Amino acid sequence: MARIRTIKPEFWTSEQVMECSAMARLLFIGIWNFCDDAGNHPMSPKTIKALVFPGDDITAQAVDGLLAELVANRLITPYEAASKQYLHVNGWHHQKIDRPTVKHPDFVEPSPTDRIDTGEGSSSDGRALTPGKEGKGSNTHSPREPFAMFLEWVPDQGQLEAYAKRSGVPIAEFSEKATAQFVVHHDAKGLAKTESQWIAELVGWIKRDLANAAKVVPLRTATGGPPLDDEDTAWIESGGVQ
Repeated sequence: MARIRTIKPEFWTSEQVMECSAMARLLFIGIWNFCDDAGNHPMSPKTIKALVFPGDDITAQAVDGLLAELVANRLITPYEAASKQYLHVNGWHHQKIDRPTVKHPDFVEPSPTDRIDTGEGSSSDGRALTPGKEGKGSNTHSPREPFAMFLEWVPDQGQLEAYAKRSGVPIAEFSEKATAQFVVHHDAKGLAKTESQWIAELVGWIKRDLANAAKVVPLRTATGGPPLDDEDTAWIESGGVQ
């Protein structure tokens, strides 16, 4: 059953929240309405799509990518119970609930040093994410500030692993060659996006490549009969093809 939840003004200026795309922020708030009173909900893109975006032209796969974005920014934490995947909204302790009703399996709270605040009680998130680039050149853009793709860009490894895991793409698929193709393609476009958005696009790019490769059907090998001789002209002398 959906619940009325509270959003504090500090939410909008949280660095974690500002680092997310607008759709991911909307999804994050929507999840709050459908979580149980402990901040937990099944990690099901299809179900969440039906609940939060019932009348929108958005696929469950796109919602899966948005969930990966929330995981990468540590706004939600996936966990498993009884062989089923769930999510927990980090910072849920800011919600004041008189008579809580718990519907889903308990989430084991991380240690205080690992706990993340969603900005509802603090404007600082205390993270130490490395902005996108490693290698030659200088990378001074803020993690939440959009930037144009550049040839030396290397995705933040922590965010990439989180996005890839949530999207079901093996991290080994993100080879230097595969990433370079993505970088070159988008470098020419000059579009500006945040680090998280670029990584989400990269994961989608690789996932589509893998899906397309799986659709390729190998040519069937001919069986029976003599091998084809391209230089055989006997059919001309016999008056044509029978």
